Amino acid sequence: MSLFNDDIEIWRAPLVDGAYGRKRDWDAAVLVWQGKGAAVPYRHTRKVDLATRETSERFATVYLRGIVDVDSADKIRIHSQYWTLEGDPWNWVLGSRRYTMLDAKRVSK
Repeated sequence: MSLFNDDIEIWRAPLVDGAYGRKRDWDAAVLVWQGKGAAVPYRHTRKVDLATRETSERFATVYLRGIVDVDSADKIRIHSQYWTLEGDPWNWVLGSRRYTMLDAKRVSK
């Protein structure tokens, strides 16, 4: 069984000028990478303070083969669900193999 068996997509949105400054236009997002990877949850669902919010957060670490061009503002799609990236990607080399590691977060109700 292969560890890299999750369908993963990386989406990038252009910056556009809005009434309050620049923002990402996710309606015009483009697919910048697609392939197999490993999405590994590393923390249980964390509920945010119920007095102020009614959401929960899920976290995962995503491993991709190769050095992938990923920006910290990109969104990642894992099993038809969009996740936001937490920080910059981490690229590393292990002998002749190359990998990219991403930390991802998904907020849900």
